[in-house]
Amino acid sequence: MGDQAPVYEVVAETLARLGHRTLFGLLGSGNFKLADHFVRDHGGRCVWTRHEAAAVSAAHAYAHVTRQLGIATVHQGPGFTNTLTSLTQAVKERQPLLLVAGETARGQDVNQTIDLDAAAAAVGAAVERVRSGSTVVQDVARAADRAQRGRIPVVLPLPIDLQEEPAERGEPEAPWPLNTPRARPAAADVAAVADLVECSERPVVLGGRGAVLADARAPLEALADRIGALLSTSLLGNGLFAGHPASLGVCGGYSSPLLERLLPEADLILAFGASLNQWTTMYGRLFGDTALVQCDVEPLAIGRRQPARLGLAGDAAETAEALLVELERRGYESEGYRGGGVADELRAYSAAAEFTDEARDGMIDPRTLVATLDGLLPRERTVVYDCGHWTWFPTPFLSVPDPAGFVPAQGFMSVGHGLATAVGAAVARPDRPVLALTGDGGAMMALGELDSLAGQGLDVLVAIFNDAGYGAEVHHFGPMGRPTGMVEHGERDFAAVAAALGARSAVVRSAGDLAGPVQSWLAAPGGPLVLDCKVDPTLVAERLAEAFAGGA
Repeated sequence: MGDQAPVYEVVAETLARLGHRTLFGLLGSGNFKLADHFVRDHGGRCVWTRHEAAAVSAAHAYAHVTRQLGIATVHQGPGFTNTLTSLTQAVKERQPLLLVAGETARGQDVNQTIDLDAAAAAVGAAVERVRSGSTVVQDVARAADRAQRGRIPVVLPLPIDLQEEPAERGEPEAPWPLNTPRARPAAADVAAVADLVECSERPVVLGGRGAVLADARAPLEALADRIGALLSTSLLGNGLFAGHPASLGVCGGYSSPLLERLLPEADLILAFGASLNQWTTMYGRLFGDTALVQCDVEPLAIGRRQPARLGLAGDAAETAEALLVELERRGYESEGYRGGGVADELRAYSAAAEFTDEARDGMIDPRTLVATLDGLLPRERTVVYDCGHWTWFPTPFLSVPDPAGFVPAQGFMSVGHGLATAVGAAVARPDRPVLALTGDGGAMMALGELDSLAGQGLDVLVAIFNDAGYGAEVHHFGPMGRPTGMVEHGERDFAAVAAALGARSAVVRSAGDLAGPVQSWLAAPGGPLVLDCKVDPTLVAERLAEAFAGGA
């Protein structure tokens, strides 16, 4: 027999030998020994959360920001079932995540026994199991590798009786590199798209999350510069073209008025690595009958949600490079959509200068709130979004430095994951302050994670859009004549709650209330600052009705 140790020790040791140093978790009898061994004997870090769902959301955010594997660990039974909404969100966003979950002893039928495999399958997560004590190292490595290669959450169940059995220790095999060959589209397809480009006068290049994962910024910008295209992104591509003078920002429901004016005038949209869902196209309204070329690594994704004139099956970076080479071969170059004063309009545009503050006395307009925060925070920041009515306001007024600097906790459109997401984002990039935006409804669902932030001294500025209710429902059902008392809960003092948990806090009723506490916090952070922002509840996002009409 070789060198042996209990299964839980070998699992922790294998994760460490694979290069992982951070776990996010809530500990119980099903995972305590594993986490303790990971921290004490392997120099790892266990970042605690107050709810199991938060552990998964934090690991999800860590994976998003670092583009590495996020690891969460939870207790058996309810510890696992409490993760299901966050696990679903990670599935929807195709994040590489490993969930190490305790499980009741094999062959026992007790209160905490569930069909874990069926529960995971129901939300789209994969399951990899430890087969025996002699295969633990290979099994853990296989689960981690599957999560990373497949960009899918993988659950690794560990029955509590199995955890105590002897296991063979060993060095896991290093996974073969992830730089698998990148597909280029067929030359004939590239030539057909080049024909369309040559006939275009107002092209737009749109980058999505697939373009981010392909590191396609440089070739996409080179292509756009050659043909005079304006640049835009899906929400999940936000930051891809940060700082480029021809960037229109996010396309769709979160876009600026400038994009809404210019995009419908485009005569060609070249979309790279974007699913073109209802939010990006606003149910097709923004795209109209503009000629669309869609590039995607998955051929079946082309035209699935928006009719495409032509499709390019291939990697976003490789495809952009191939199209650029073809246009250079033809000697084609144009000022395209940047002519006629459009470039000057882009350079001079400020979304913050285009709206009129409409808040009543003693309350703040959400647009004023984010525009002011944008000016106070350093450009190098990480921005986290929760869900809620307020999310329709901030994006045009709030810059992000790159795609890693924007983490939307919205893959499943579930309210209440913003604070936990901020935990993972802060751990992933401690060199950047985190701005976490959430509503009062989302904050109430996750109050415990204010303690996770404060108790671990994480540098997160939490801005709570406090309109004293569930604004989306108030503004949707109220105009129908429905009573909204059940979704209007009255004002709550989040600043006092945050202070009770050991966080710095302030109440914000105007833009003038922001500079003092924010600047003081930036000068000496050492933990979160919670802003209880009294948002005027009468202000309604323009796109709310359209979102509900589409089944939001």
